[in-house]
Amino acid sequence: MTKQEAEKYISDIPRFADKTGPENTRKLMEILGNPERDAKTVHIAGTDGKGSVAKMMSLMLEESGYKTGLFVSPHLVDINERISINGVNISDEDFGRIFDVVKDASDKLVEAGGSHPAYFEFLFAMGAVYFSEQKADYVVYETGMGGRLDATNCIQPCMTAITRIGFDHTQYLGDTIEEIAGEKAGIIKKGVPVVYFTGKTSANKVIEHVAREKGCPAFNAYWTEIIINSTEQGKIDFSLDNRYYTYNNLILNNGAVYQTRNASESVYMFDRLFHDMDIAEKSDIIHRALARFSMPGRFQYLKNNVILDGAHNPDACEEFVKALKKQYGNLRKLTVKLIFAVSSDKDYEKLIETLSSGIAPDMVYVTELESGRRLDSKVAGELFAKALGDKAEIVYSKSCAEAYKTAMENLQDEELLIITGSLYMAGEVLKIQ
Repeated sequence: MTKQEAEKYISDIPRFADKTGPENTRKLMEILGNPERDAKTVHIAGTDGKGSVAKMMSLMLEESGYKTGLFVSPHLVDINERISINGVNISDEDFGRIFDVVKDASDKLVEAGGSHPAYFEFLFAMGAVYFSEQKADYVVYETGMGGRLDATNCIQPCMTAITRIGFDHTQYLGDTIEEIAGEKAGIIKKGVPVVYFTGKTSANKVIEHVAREKGCPAFNAYWTEIIINSTEQGKIDFSLDNRYYTYNNLILNNGAVYQTRNASESVYMFDRLFHDMDIAEKSDIIHRALARFSMPGRFQYLKNNVILDGAHNPDACEEFVKALKKQYGNLRKLTVKLIFAVSSDKDYEKLIETLSSGIAPDMVYVTELESGRRLDSKVAGELFAKALGDKAEIVYSKSCAEAYKTAMENLQDEELLIITGSLYMAGEVLKIQ
């Protein structure tokens, strides 16, 4: 099947297939010959930061000389982004070919009385088949929204990690930090080391309890001191120091201070996974990997005065605002313009409150996602108008592309344009770059 036909089929899955459980995934993988077992794996869950940690970890493995697969979600521009080896996305030809393999297996699963794989489950199976076929040494898997019931949870990793925990997907994961942490901690396997940096004491207690029950070495990356040496637009020089190691003058070509926390966790993972490696060699690998790190849609400079960030829940939004203040100081001394769109199932009231108080934009372009889950721009606009009063002008549009075009046409060099509220909007904006 062609890539285009395969993508359409996968996109249509939510319309005809129900959500499935881990047992269904295991049956599917058995039909495929358990390709997820053919490489060493690293498994990462969390509310925020897991995509960045996964990317950093994959770069360190790649810089160590390993053929490294990376499975992430969501994609921003092209579905092929979800499956890559050593930074190269799966080709359209391979995507269509691997789709046929998994489609054949899913048909056999249904014939045997199983359920048709769900959207994410189907893509995970495709990734596992591709990584096996390409003989990857390591594969880094990012979970979807959860952990315990996630399709990726059928792997047997050599390292697990849990990133920052916050309120997102509460309709599925629970209404408390403890409940959400419990779902994420579901990836912890018996005897397998877990590194965590949740940002929440209550979440840490849940993870530590599960780790004790399963006899897992547990490492809290929070206790690593992060020293910011210098920051400039799009670049951070920092050092990491804890009882195991000190790594000085690490460079991230990303302006978001929150990425140093993600770097700290990924370094901790790599250091523990390769604890016998010569320290000088390890330091060199870490320096090279982090210097190569880039993550579209996360504090991404589209121009010198245009920043795109896919923050879509309250914790991520607060971290984004902190990063902006670290870069620019008092934002109220600048003319700040904001493009905002969000999914209706997010805590959009809290997002708008955080952006209004933290950034206090002078103009807000409220727009809508190309999605059935989009929040009506009028609803968002009214909330911004209430929060900002007469200070800000509210401009409405039904299209992210239209909002971006209008904002760019009217943006002055001394003004700052911020685009945030959704990773899906980040993808829509990147498509028109």
